Amino acid sequence: MISRIRVPAPVTVGAAALVALGTLALRPAQAAVAIEGTFEARAACPAYQSFNDGTNPGDVALRPGTTYGAFEINQPNGGWVRLRVPGAAPLDRWVARECGVLAVTSPAGPDPTVSLAPALADAPLGATAPMDDPAMTGDDAADPAVPGDGLVPLMNNTVVAASPAEPFPWFFDRIDDGAEDRTPPPPVLGQVDFSVLRLCGDWGDTPTAADFRIFLEEHPGLRNTLVTTLSGSPDAGDEDLVGAWFDADGFRHVFCGEPDQRVESGWNLGGLHYMGRYAQAQLNGWAGLLTGGCSVIETAPPIYTQGVVFRAPDGTTGVKCINGYALGLTAPDMLHEITKATADARRRFGSSGQYACRRQILDDGHSYEAVFVIRDGAIVTFYPDATPDESLPYCQG
Repeated sequence: MISRIRVPAPVTVGAAALVALGTLALRPAQAAVAIEGTFEARAACPAYQSFNDGTNPGDVALRPGTTYGAFEINQPNGGWVRLRVPGAAPLDRWVARECGVLAVTSPAGPDPTVSLAPALADAPLGATAPMDDPAMTGDDAADPAVPGDGLVPLMNNTVVAASPAEPFPWFFDRIDDGAEDRTPPPPVLGQVDFSVLRLCGDWGDTPTAADFRIFLEEHPGLRNTLVTTLSGSPDAGDEDLVGAWFDADGFRHVFCGEPDQRVESGWNLGGLHYMGRYAQAQLNGWAGLLTGGCSVIETAPPIYTQGVVFRAPDGTTGVKCINGYALGLTAPDMLHEITKATADARRRFGSSGQYACRRQILDDGHSYEAVFVIRDGAIVTFYPDATPDESLPYCQG
């Protein structure tokens, strides 16, 4: 994370209700809850011996439609359920709660459906949770999430594979496959990330300029930084900043993704270059890693270039052969970097016409380049590129 982008304003108890990610990280460890119940699998999710370590002897996966005996939850209202999986060795396995439907017939301990502290594992996007530490800042982040931890917001209580008959391959997991690992650990998210995901909404939704103004009001420190970066003074109005992000639909393209783009062969995914949306898409079953076929996969951490398979508006699936994001580049980082690229490109190229340029990114000890496109002074796209076209000029000039 680029530390200079942290929102400096103190967080009040009311505002802190939005910092569910950090709240979960600060809670005391809660004991596992013994239960008697059943778990009907909705997706072919991995069944871990240890979900913390990502160990899965035998690469065991649940069978969709199969009902398993359930005997433990990792904590009250927790995101992981312990099952007995016939044929597995060892027999007892942990699975993400969102992978199916849990029916508790007899809790052997505290009621597992009542959390000792509010959580987001089964809450819609925008659910609130109190903050344990009033001194915690808005961008303080929780431990890295894995689907089922409840740290990446669900939409409308959707389970992982609510739409596709078969689950999409995951973008993130906790299994270390070495230097060429194309599925890194899930990203660390903070308050602004959470707000951006709420702004994006459901898969295929279109955030509005009015929504963005409300977002800026909720994060005044970030707003002042962005306005100053673009216009030179925190006293400048928001109009130029809002126009830069929405006149060419750059915000939706970069942060949210556009699964409704029609092409001759079906559907195309526009944009989607933000790690938080990848994590949310994985958790909600909207999209996954495209393996095989036309997929172009390049692993050059923190840049992950890969094909994407996604849920289209008509319920079918679409594919995008090459796409990418930078792991570790948070929403406030991206807002700052892209707004700065906009200011630089306007000075270099003017505010009329369409231009592409490169921007050097320095993030948490990593140095890489991103491609930025501007049209008539507004943001079109921004994406990290491990092998950028060196004929493109730098935005800074």
